[in-house]
Amino acid sequence: MTDYLQAVFDMLGPAESRYPDPAAWLRLEQELGRELPTDYKAIVDAYAPVQLNGHLYLSSHPACSWRELGEEIRSTSKV
Repeated sequence: MTDYLQAVFDMLGPAESRYPDPAAWLRLEQELGRELPTDYKAIVDAYAPVQLNGHLYLSSHPACSWRELGEEIRSTSKV
């Protein structure tokens, strides 16, 4: 069986992991009232904030003060 998460990491190359903060994910998920997919969190933890090849935007991370994912979600979703 294909490990798609590992395939993404292999395709994108070495991760920078700039914001290793599991507590930030927990706070965001509690605020949203739902758990985010583990693979999504792993990819965002490894690479965000970044724009990849003009097609994939991982524009924020919940532990990044200048590109905070929770703020982006709040500003783009309907209440």
